[in-house]
Amino acid sequence: IGVLGPWTCDPLLAGALPEVASRLAVARLNRDPSFNRAYWWDALVLPEPCFTPRAVASLPGTERQVNALLGPLNPAACAAAGHLAAAWNKPLVAWSCLGDSLGMDTLVVPMPVPAGVLHSVLSFFRWAHVAVVASPEDGWREVGQGLAGQLRARGLPVTVVGTSGAREEEALEALGRVRRADGVRVVVMCMHSALLGGREQRVLLEAAEDLGMTDGTYVFVPYDALTFPLPYHRVSYPVLADSPKLRLAYDAVLTITIDSPDGTFRDLLQEAKDAYEIPAHVDPDQV
Repeated sequence: IGVLGPWTCDPLLAGALPEVASRLAVARLNRDPSFNRAYWWDALVLPEPCFTPRAVASLPGTERQVNALLGPLNPAACAAAGHLAAAWNKPLVAWSCLGDSLGMDTLVVPMPVPAGVLHSVLSFFRWAHVAVVASPEDGWREVGQGLAGQLRARGLPVTVVGTSGAREEEALEALGRVRRADGVRVVVMCMHSALLGGREQRVLLEAAEDLGMTDGTYVFVPYDALTFPLPYHRVSYPVLADSPKLRLAYDAVLTITIDSPDGTFRDLLQEAKDAYEIPAHVDPDQV
């Protein structure tokens, strides 16, 4: 299995330890009799450059090395990766790609499409007008543009699509556009979660607190939590303790995430560590 992601260039995912995760996954596959019939699983971690035009540069030449691909994370790279996978007759398992619009025979979407989940939640609360604010990196900017298109296709008016970086001036400019737009109720943040160390989201939320936008007028939704199980039950996040302003702003954040009934990511990683399945120096709170 080729595991494709921006492991070397994204500031947060650089600490995700994809080699450790891949080894842990295939080790469990190989000892599960329902998965290992006549097969031996192995993983090959492939770098996904953060510069969109080069996002699949590592794939050519891997045709004989992998039987399937997991990724990419940049939705703009889905078409190129999907065409390669289809030409090789290999499955492409990608949660960032839009299976309906790409029409690729070998594309597998392993989870509910985040835009569909968002549409259900927004429809339930009757929140129609949406703003999308993304981090300026290529991958996140593509996520923001793609999400806006998907929500519009589902009938929701997305009136603001912008970017906001790690500088307060950028956050104030992006939020100024949101305030000037007519009827915006929800701001979807396409960037790394502040709870996990995302600088851009923290700056954006703190700026929103300064502007009085976290008093219930606006609802801020983190996009990234839609794609993985963010631990939420009996868990503390140091960043909220370190910043009273962020803690106040977080009252306006609605987190929609995947449930993990068998235990949180941290619990399961600690169990793997206790069972010597992963190196002893790996700290679940830092991965």
